[in-house]
Amino acid sequence: MRLTPLRRSGLLASAALAAVASLVLATSAFADEVTTDDPRAQPFSQFIDVNHPEACTVGGLSGNVVLPGKFVYTGGDNQQHLNITGLPEDVEVTGMLVKAGDVFNVYLADKLGEAPWNELRAPVVDGGNLPEIGQWFGCGVAVEQPPTSTTTTTTTTTTTTTTTSESTVTHSSTPTSTSSSEPTTSSSSAEVAPTTTTTVAPVPVAEVDDLAATGFGSAWMLGLGAALVAAGAAMVLVMRRRRV
Repeated sequence: MRLTPLRRSGLLASAALAAVASLVLATSAFADEVTTDDPRAQPFSQFIDVNHPEACTVGGLSGNVVLPGKFVYTGGDNQQHLNITGLPEDVEVTGMLVKAGDVFNVYLADKLGEAPWNELRAPVVDGGNLPEIGQWFGCGVAVEQPPTSTTTTTTTTTTTTTTTSESTVTHSSTPTSTSSSEPTTSSSSAEVAPTTTTTVAPVPVAEVDDLAATGFGSAWMLGLGAALVAAGAAMVLVMRRRRV
């Protein structure tokens, strides 16, 4: 029995639909087999890794990928459990993703509560066996840091230069006669020891007529003096002529 082209096309289409249906059933059956022994987690089976553009959109996660280096932790890769003991300060973590192969557990931060988050793990496989963790990372939203104010203190130093001018004082050693007996003090801008000037009062000469009469005449003494002066002059003149 020969098949017409139309009937042949219908059979091919039916076979294709059957194959697609079988694949969907197989995938659903495998998905149903992904289980977890951690009540805090939600298990999934699909290809998701840290570089996937939708890595933080599955299972209620939000934000962007937060790499393991941002956390303080023990365990993790190639071990069955992961213990998160410290969270990043600049990120609000929305959840964690822990995977083994193509199966992974999604942990939402709301269900985990406050850190530390201990014994996070991947879904169980092969009838209940706990696999080693192949990869893990967090998801979160960056926290805006408050602006920091910077106070700058400027110190200005002023230098003042003072010039002192010295005065030269000339002292005279010649005594000055004044009518006052008070000492004269010379002062200047420089500190100078006081100079005392001694004033000598002239002794008045009494007139001859004002002398008291004592009964002793002095006229003959004046004549004698004049005679001696004349004799002396004569002797000097005689001595000069002899030398000549």
